[in-house]
Amino acid sequence: MKSKFLSVTIVILSCVLMIILSSCNRINTDEDRFFVDNDNRLKMIDIEKTGPDIVVPEKVGDKVIRIIYLEDSYFSKIDSIDVSNVSELEYFTLELWGGGSYSKLKRLDFRKNKKLRDVTVNKTKALEEITFNKNCETVCLYDTSVKELDLKSMKKLEYFDYFNGPLESIDLSNNTNLDQVDIENANVKTIDIKMLKKLKYFIYRSGPLEEIDISNNSDLKTVKVFDSNVKVLDVSNNPKLERIEVDEGTEIIGETNAEIKYWTKEDIERWEEKSKDN
Repeated sequence: MKSKFLSVTIVILSCVLMIILSSCNRINTDEDRFFVDNDNRLKMIDIEKTGPDIVVPEKVGDKVIRIIYLEDSYFSKIDSIDVSNVSELEYFTLELWGGGSYSKLKRLDFRKNKKLRDVTVNKTKALEEITFNKNCETVCLYDTSVKELDLKSMKKLEYFDYFNGPLESIDLSNNTNLDQVDIENANVKTIDIKMLKKLKYFIYRSGPLEEIDISNNSDLKTVKVFDSNVKVLDVSNNPKLERIEVDEGTEIIGETNAEIKYWTKEDIERWEEKSKDN
């Protein structure tokens, strides 16, 4: 009788244990922690299940991750995110919006993502360091704390956009494929774009820049340099210019058919107020 009771007890306990283990395994599957849509885009991470230190898998179920698109203040809970296993990653976007000031994410490393072409990071004030693979074509950094950038190996880079951060210097001499450079609300005091002969759009706003030489950039269509210390802009060698924007009082040297806008202090104040609202 005791033997039979013991056998029944063991069977019951085994069933309970199997149910518990099955439940645990189900909770811990990638399908429960990461949501990937039919476009191979990772759109959601359940941070309560992954924890704040996230390692993104190469695929979830049978869906290989090619795009990471995380756009919500919810993701400010991320302390670190490792994407080194995502070998097919082509696009990475992280936008924290209202939660950016609470983020603890300090570093991003894309050196192992050989197929990654596009990186956009927005409202991540804790971010201090970011490293890229050499094949990146687009880099957009907004509202970060990135002070230094090494872009020397990125010869395929076409678009560089940096807004509202402590960046002090930038070497673009090797990035000869650049089509657009946009630097706003930064501390960059000097910038050399003479090697960028494919450059069509150059924008520099709200910084300590004192001079800019665009004499080698004959393909330029737009140049905007305002709310800076630049007092003279020579456009003698820029026949394709369509749009020029400079501070009121800036001397423009050379003949041009471009449309010209002179920014007043009042214009800049209104721009800044509008930017705060956004």
